[in-house]
Amino acid sequence: MSRTIFSFAALAIAVASMLPAADADPEKGNEVFDEQCAQCHHAYKDEKKAGPSLKWLFSRDKLESNGKPVSDGSVLEMVEKGGRGMPAFKGTLSEEDKADLLAYLKTI
Repeated sequence: MSRTIFSFAALAIAVASMLPAADADPEKGNEVFDEQCAQCHHAYKDEKKAGPSLKWLFSRDKLESNGKPVSDGSVLEMVEKGGRGMPAFKGTLSEEDKADLLAYLKTI
C-alpha cells in the first residue's frame, strides 16, 4: 500500500511540475517570448519564420513539430527539450519564465 501511495505521489509531483503556475504572468511571458522566441516564431502572423507561427497555438489539435496534442505538458516539453532545429531551453529559462511563457502563448 505504501509503495502505491509513494508512486502516486511521485506521479502527482511530476505532473504538477509540468503545469504552469496559477499566478503565471502573460505580460512577463510576452517579454520572454520577445527575448527568446521571436527570432524564430511569429506570434501574430500565420507566416513561418525559422520555426512555425505560434499564433493560435492552444487552439490547434497538434504541435506542428512533433504531432503531439497541444497541451501545457507537450508545449512545455518542446520548450525544454527543443527539437527539429529548435534549441532546448530547459537550462536557459527559469520555471517562472516557462510558466509565464505558457500563459502568454495561451493569449495569442
